[in-house]
Amino acid sequence: MAEMFSPLDDLIAEQSLVDALVADFTEEDWNRQASYCTTWKLKDVIAHIALFDYCANELICGRGSDVASVAQAYSKSDEHFKIDAWQGKSGAEVLAWWREQRTLMDAAFMEAGPKGRVPWAAGIPPMSVRSLASARLMELWAHSVDIYDALGIDPVVKERITSTLFLSWQGRPNMYNVNGLEFDPEVPMYLELTLPSGEVWAKGEPNDQNYIKGTAKDWALVAIRRRNWMDTDLEVVGDEARRYAAIVQTYAGPADPAPEAKRQR
Repeated sequence: MAEMFSPLDDLIAEQSLVDALVADFTEEDWNRQASYCTTWKLKDVIAHIALFDYCANELICGRGSDVASVAQAYSKSDEHFKIDAWQGKSGAEVLAWWREQRTLMDAAFMEAGPKGRVPWAAGIPPMSVRSLASARLMELWAHSVDIYDALGIDPVVKERITSTLFLSWQGRPNMYNVNGLEFDPEVPMYLELTLPSGEVWAKGEPNDQNYIKGTAKDWALVAIRRRNWMDTDLEVVGDEARRYAAIVQTYAGPADPAPEAKRQR
C-alpha cells in the first residue's frame, strides 16, 4: 500500500511552495540570471531539480545503477548539470516537466515506503527512501534560495528545514574528508538552532569550547553554501566551530567553497 511519511510529506509541501513562487513567471522572469550558478537562468534551476527528480524515479523503479549514469544517459550537461536537452525550451515547458517528474518521483516514494532501498551514488550502498526524500527536500530548498535571491526576496524557511539541519550535522565526517581535514569525533561540538516556531533544535553536548548558536535559517543558508557564516548573526565560538562553519556542506561531491565574506570576524 502506498504510504505517506515524513519527510515525504514535507517534500511535497515544499514542492507546492516553490511551484507557487514560479507559477506566474513571465518568460522574462524565467530568463533571469540565477544567483548561485551564474551561468544558469532561473528555468535552468527548475530543470536541474526536475532532472534529479527524474533520476530518483528511474532508480527507485529499477531503471539504472546510479544517479550520475542515469543523468548522463538522459542528456549531456555541464559540470553543474545544466541540461543541454532543455536549452531553448520555454519556462512553461520546463515547469510542466518538473511537475510531471516530481509527481512520478513522489508516487514512487510512496509505493516503495520509507524503508525501501534506492541505489544512488556509485560505489556506496543503496540509501533508504526516507533518506533520499530528505536529500531531495534539501536540494529543492537550496535551489529555491537561488530563485529567491535572484528575485530579491527573503528566502522562505519552514519548520521542515530540520531535514537540511540534520544533513549539516550527520555529514560532518565527509565534509572534513573532502576538505583534506581529519575529523575527530572526540572534539566537543554543539549546534543549537532556533526554528521558525521558536523551538530549539540541537545536536551534540553543550560546552564552552566549541559551539554554534543562532537561527535555523542562518545556519541552513551557510550549510547549503549560499552564505558565509561571517555574514550572518550566528554565534560561532572556538577554533573547531569556526572550521566546521567554514566547510559545512549538506550535499555530496567535492568541497564547494563558501561565498566570499563581506565582513571578517
